[in-house]
Amino acid sequence: MTQGGAPATALMRQYLDVKARYPDAILFFRLGDFYEMFYEDATYVARALSLTLTTRDKGKDDPVPMCGIPHHAARAYVGKLTELGHRVAICEQLEDPKLTKGIVRRDVVRVVTPGVILDEESLDPRAPNYVAAVSGDGRQGFGLAFLDITTGDFRATEAPSIEALLDELARAEPRELLVPRGDGDLAAVIKRAYPRLAQTAITVDGEPPPADDSDARKAPQAAIAAARVLRYARATQLSASLPPLPLHLFSRNDFLVIDEQARAHLELTETMLDRKRKGSLLDALDATCTAMGGRLMRRWMLFPLMDIAQIRRRHDAVERLVARQSARDAARKVLGELADVERLASRARLGVGTPRDLVALGRSLVRLPALAAVLTRADDELASTMRREEDLLVIDAPAEVRLGERILATLKEESPAATKDGNYVRPGISAELDELSSIASGGRDRIVAIEARERERTGIPSLKVKYNNVFGYYIEITRSHLANVPADYIRKQTVANAERFVTAELSDYEAKILSADERRIALELEIFTDLRQEVGDQAQPLFAVAGQVAAVDTLAALAEQAHRHGYVRPTIDDSESIDLQESRHPVVEQLAAAGAFVPNDVKVDTAAEQILLVTGPNMAGKSTLIRQVALSVVMAQMGGFVPARGARIGLCDRVFTRVGAGDNLARGESTFLVEMRETAHILRHATRKSLIVLDEIGRGTSTYDGVSIAWAVGEHLHDRLGARTLFATHYHELCALADSHPRVRNVSVTAREWKGDMVFLRKLVPGGASRSFGVEVAKLAGLPPEVVTRARAILEALERDSAAPGVPKPMTPGQGEAPQLNLFEKGPLQEIADALRAADPDELSPRAAWELLSELRKKLTIPR
Repeated sequence: MTQGGAPATALMRQYLDVKARYPDAILFFRLGDFYEMFYEDATYVARALSLTLTTRDKGKDDPVPMCGIPHHAARAYVGKLTELGHRVAICEQLEDPKLTKGIVRRDVVRVVTPGVILDEESLDPRAPNYVAAVSGDGRQGFGLAFLDITTGDFRATEAPSIEALLDELARAEPRELLVPRGDGDLAAVIKRAYPRLAQTAITVDGEPPPADDSDARKAPQAAIAAARVLRYARATQLSASLPPLPLHLFSRNDFLVIDEQARAHLELTETMLDRKRKGSLLDALDATCTAMGGRLMRRWMLFPLMDIAQIRRRHDAVERLVARQSARDAARKVLGELADVERLASRARLGVGTPRDLVALGRSLVRLPALAAVLTRADDELASTMRREEDLLVIDAPAEVRLGERILATLKEESPAATKDGNYVRPGISAELDELSSIASGGRDRIVAIEARERERTGIPSLKVKYNNVFGYYIEITRSHLANVPADYIRKQTVANAERFVTAELSDYEAKILSADERRIALELEIFTDLRQEVGDQAQPLFAVAGQVAAVDTLAALAEQAHRHGYVRPTIDDSESIDLQESRHPVVEQLAAAGAFVPNDVKVDTAAEQILLVTGPNMAGKSTLIRQVALSVVMAQMGGFVPARGARIGLCDRVFTRVGAGDNLARGESTFLVEMRETAHILRHATRKSLIVLDEIGRGTSTYDGVSIAWAVGEHLHDRLGARTLFATHYHELCALADSHPRVRNVSVTAREWKGDMVFLRKLVPGGASRSFGVEVAKLAGLPPEVVTRARAILEALERDSAAPGVPKPMTPGQGEAPQLNLFEKGPLQEIADALRAADPDELSPRAAWELLSELRKKLTIPR
């Protein structure tokens, strides 16, 4: 077998045979202390990771490209490659080269993929690492399953449409996605709609049920997706079998639906500007003490509950911890001492856990009774009326505590991360091990005794017994005493001022020490492997305990933030009302100076105040206000308190958002097209139980088109959907909606002009804003004074002309066609206006736009 025309030596044939079985993976091929890559793998990896590209068989006509990395540094390089979306196959030497004649047997022991990573250094401790799979089509619906092999979290659901599938994909945030081979349309739709997966989405053989198997054909799509992702994960763990994992099936109706658009606009897990965690709601709320709690906080935020009883149970627990600060502080102190039980148990189960991992796990398990004792201090009458399984502040793990004690009784406190040198099993565990350790550690005393005896026997005071890796133990004698060297000394080496000798006694003792040390290391590894297997067998109960700890940590963090920032327990019911007194934005409030954030009362309900039409100038706080209502809903339904003095929240089934957006150049979509696409999505999928947040509609087109579209959307929300809506706009014409639509309320965020400057009061008051203060905001933004002065003059002229007799005013949309505002005199300016109206910016090439601009400029004379 050859590749690239190169001759196939025995070693390269072995490489090519392995590579043929993993053609879509980069192959790390173990050669001694290095992992080597060859051919195209070497060329790509050298370029991607800035490695030196060399060749094998230098001097030949067609040398093989090659690059390599030290085996001890492999984790970092593997992590970089998976971040780039690649799969890496790790091919190890399966035999000791010292004991093997010919080519050492090698094979792949595991495959590392973006979604299947076990190295903790490559993982975000506070985020899941899912590999997901999809199945189905538009006729029968879709299945989605996602698995985090590092925690055993295995979930699946079904989606009736491609849009619902994309919503769930966005919430799961998988690092890797599996799609059925041959279903190119589904893969293309997912990549186009969910570009964050573009680097990691892959195609695999889905192995669909056979056509003649009626039972298989009836299998739910969620089960098909689950089988696909589980089969894929198992195929990556070649040196250890992946045990059965419990599958949690869930319905989309169990959770408040938050699609990718809403999650991004509300900045739940990352900011829109730079996609960083800092500045997001998760960053503001996550005061968890453990990685397990951090992951659960994220899940609760992205999957808020729809079951009122479950929500209230979480609120009960938070309330108890808010009221009992000493118990909360004590619990958080213990939590801060715990390691990541979930991922440590998973590493043990998959056979990659180290002695250090097990010790960290053992330390955590033996601290659980202390955590349980602290939580009893948070008990009260409310808890006593609950069934134990309903109380979220419970830690019950006697068997797991005993396992932790066994781990710590077996392994030393400062155990290493590697097993190659041993020295991690405690004395007293094995009599044989103790004896071998005594021989190995006592060797130095014996050598000292030999050295003293030989000095006395030979009469050479400078005689020394030394050791190196070449000769092992040897005797060194300076040249001045060579005449006294005994006949039984065997010369081994001459150095500058001395001679080196060995004796039969030293050689025999060295062999005994080395043999004891090798046996000691092997016996320690055997003891550790058995212990790791015992821990791995208990992984499922350990996952359950980790879930209890994570819940306590998350609830304690929510209580801590509620206490620290003055959040209130919301009343959750099945009404269609949201009533917040002195509501605040949880992120903006923390970033503002103490006491600087202005709270506001907000009420919206389907019966009387269904649509709040919010007007006011830019920078006055409209966007912050409408978002904070949506964030309060998410916080309440995830089980937390909300930033307000009082709150009543009727359950929402979905939160929709549409905020100002720029062009999506990657998809070839203009600002206006993005706006309309997002708005259409809302109007198609919202229900009466939804909350809709609209921050500007129609700004991407002409003023009259924008006003007309925004008006029509408002009418549809009022007359057809009836959903609770917060609608921020700069189109003051929309305030007239309230005159003919009884559930529309005009409110405005106040601002005042004082001595030529703007003062933002940020207080919500009834009624629409009378002006936009756009010029004043432009002044604050630093526009040159001459530009601001000219803008004021033009604004005054436009306002005067629009109010003068003979100048048509915009008609109320819905009462006839609204004429365009005539801002131009007849003549050349009218021609320019007509030409601009006729041009479609989205259809103009850069050259055509330049030519149009040049032509219009010739006709233009600006009157001063």
